[in-house]
Amino acid sequence: MHCNSLFFFSASPPHPLPQIRDSFSALDLKCRPRAGQDSKLAEKGPPIPPLPPSRKPKVDLRPGPLKPKPLPSHSASSTAVPNAPVKTQAGSHATPALSLNQAKEEAQKDITEAEKHGIIPPPPPGANWFRATLHKAIELAKFYYRGVKLIFSRRREIAEIRARIKAGGSPLTRAEYRFIRTQKDDVNKVVPFLIIALLLEEVIPLIAIYAPFMLPSTCILPSQRARIEAKRAEKALNSSLNSKAIFAALKSQGPISLESLKNAQGAPSAVCSLLGLSSLGFDFLRIRRIRQHLQFIAEDDKLLIQDGAQLSDSELTETLAERGLFVPANSTASSKEKPLQWWLTSVEGTSAEDAVSRRLDLILSRQ
Repeated sequence: MHCNSLFFFSASPPHPLPQIRDSFSALDLKCRPRAGQDSKLAEKGPPIPPLPPSRKPKVDLRPGPLKPKPLPSHSASSTAVPNAPVKTQAGSHATPALSLNQAKEEAQKDITEAEKHGIIPPPPPGANWFRATLHKAIELAKFYYRGVKLIFSRRREIAEIRARIKAGGSPLTRAEYRFIRTQKDDVNKVVPFLIIALLLEEVIPLIAIYAPFMLPSTCILPSQRARIEAKRAEKALNSSLNSKAIFAALKSQGPISLESLKNAQGAPSAVCSLLGLSSLGFDFLRIRRIRQHLQFIAEDDKLLIQDGAQLSDSELTETLAERGLFVPANSTASSKEKPLQWWLTSVEGTSAEDAVSRRLDLILSRQ
């Protein structure tokens, strides 16, 4: 029994720990530097540490400040095309367009001014908002009704004037001629105005601000009329200041006529604005308005010379504005009469064929 157990232990495999220890010792000997390599490693210095992984720089996506646009140099503006429309200059003061809320406030001021002057009765004292609003709407409707009724009643007066002239009576006066022309314009506007008044009466005060040319003269409140005339004068003055290059191009072409307006870009629109006419539409419509206006001026000049009547200060201002002649706002009546006399002297004796072109030439000669 003892011999068998001894044989059993001697036949068992050797323990693995001595073999693992010997393998590590052999590996350590291989990895050690040789005797001549220690000095070389010392000369090279310490090992270089590994570089950190490179990272891309972050991109800032926030919007940066806008760079100001470079201002145009003086030389660039001096090379502008002579007959191109000129932008607003520093000397002109164009009123910006009113917003809808501002237009409503202006319309309310017009109604308040009309109530102060007795044109529209004010709402009864102590009336609430609904009753006051209803009262204003009713009184405005009455005012427009009286204005439209006045247009139709004037037809009888005009018929009497024409019958008197046809019978050989006194000749037509300047006041009668302008009265007939105003009546003709009102008759052309009354039908569209009636449609608007029946469907959307509350927008008529806004039309007086944005499109005053649509209203008949008998349906305009006094404060609305003053604002319309002021805007027309401002538009004409801005055209005189901002369209000098266009007018210079027209005058350089020689004798000025309606046909010469077609050769300069923006000329019909500039002349319409100068004369206080609407500049909407195409050039042939603008030229048609200019022709009709100058024909009216030619007849008005003839009646001014015929009557020889003294005009009031407001009539002098209106007469000069219709001819594209401007005087300072604080000018006296005598200073306004001088340019009018110059105009009448210049056009006196002009033939009917040259009446329009002669007056157009005089208008542009003053620009």
